[in-house]
Amino acid sequence: MLEKTDPRLEVRMFGELTLSFKEESNQPLLYLGKNLKQFFEVLLYYRLNPLSKEQLIDLLWNDSDNPSSALKFAVHKLRQLLNSQSIFEDLDIIVTTKNGYGINPELAMVVDTEEVDRLWRFANDKSVSVIEKRELLNQLFSYIKQPFLVNSTHLMWTVPIREYYTGLFNRSLLFLLNEFELEKQYNYVMDLAQIGLKMEPYNEDFHYYYLNALVLSAQYRKAIDYYEHLSKQFYKEFNLQLSLRTKNLYNFIIAKEELETLDISELMNNLNDNSEFQGALYCEYEVFKRLYQIALRNSERTDEQTYVMLFDLNCAENDYVVSKMLERLKTAIGVSLRKGDVFARMNVSQFILLLPCKTEENAHMISSRIQQGFYKNTDRKLARIHYHISKLSRSN
Repeated sequence: MLEKTDPRLEVRMFGELTLSFKEESNQPLLYLGKNLKQFFEVLLYYRLNPLSKEQLIDLLWNDSDNPSSALKFAVHKLRQLLNSQSIFEDLDIIVTTKNGYGINPELAMVVDTEEVDRLWRFANDKSVSVIEKRELLNQLFSYIKQPFLVNSTHLMWTVPIREYYTGLFNRSLLFLLNEFELEKQYNYVMDLAQIGLKMEPYNEDFHYYYLNALVLSAQYRKAIDYYEHLSKQFYKEFNLQLSLRTKNLYNFIIAKEELETLDISELMNNLNDNSEFQGALYCEYEVFKRLYQIALRNSERTDEQTYVMLFDLNCAENDYVVSKMLERLKTAIGVSLRKGDVFARMNVSQFILLLPCKTEENAHMISSRIQQGFYKNTDRKLARIHYHISKLSRSN
C-alpha cells in the first residue's frame, strides 16, 4: 500500500467517473466528450491488466470502418486533453504498452474498484475472524455508494462488471445485516437496510431485514404499514406478490396482540378511513383467505349466500402485454363490483372474488359486467378471460 504522504491519483468508478489529485477533484465528462471518456474508463478499469489493441477495438470500435486509425486518434486526443487540465499537467497518464495502450504503471494511484476487490479477498480469508470480517466489509461497503459507472450502463462491457460489484455489495450488506440483527441492534439494521435500498429499491431481502427489525423492536403498527406499502409497490411495478417468507412475517405481525394501544376515538377514525377504497376492496391473497373464513362462518349462521368467482386470463403475448391485460382485468373487476365485495390476485393469471349474492344468477350478472368492461377496449384475439363460480360451502 502507498503511504498517505505519497501524492496519489485517486479514481472513483462507483457512480460517475471522478479523479482527485493533491486534493483537487476532476470529472472528465465534459471536456473529454462521450467517446473519449468511455475509452478512458476502459483504460482505468483494466490498468493492472492492460488490454491489447485488438481487445480495445473489439470493445469500442468494432463497428468502425477504420478501427486502428480511430484507436490511434483516441489515444492522441485523450493524452492531449488530459495534459491540458491543471490536475494532470505533470502526470504522464497514458502510455504505450507491448500490445496496446494502458495507464502508466509507475503512477501512484488508488482505484476504488481495486480497493473493493482487495477488501473482499481479505474478508473471505479463512484466517480472518468474524469481527475482522465485519470491519473489512464495513470498509468495502463504504466504497460502493452507487453502481459501477452509472453513466455508462448502456455499454456492454460494463454490464457483467456492474453485476459483479452489485453482488459483492449485496453479500456484504446481508452479512452485516445478519450480524447486527443477532446483536439486537435493530435501529442500525434499519439504517443499513435503507442504505441498501437506495442502491436496489426492489431488493426484497433488504426490505425483509427492515421489516423484521421493526417487528423485533415491537413497532408492529409501523411494520404493518410498511408491509402494505411494500406489497402495493411490488404489485404496481412488477405485478408480483411478495415472497412467502415476507408474507409469513406479515401474518405473524397481524396475529400479535401487542399492537400499540389507541383510544376509542383514534380507533374509530382509523377504522373509518376508507379514502383508498372507494369501490370493491382489493387486498392481498392472505387477507382474502381470512375474509373468506369470516364469510364462511357467517353463512353457517345465517341464510345469506356468498359465492366465490375465479377469473382466468389467457394471453399468449409477451410479459409487457400480459401485464397490461392483467391491469385491465383488475380495473374491470374493481369498477364492476360493489363496496361490500372483495377480490385479490391469486397468481400470474388469476383473480379471485368474494361476492355476497342472493342467487347464483346475480353472480353471473356480475361476471357479465366484468367481461363487458374488459372486452370494451380489448381485442378477443389478443386476450380472453374465463370464469368459474362456486357457492361458499365447507363441502367445496
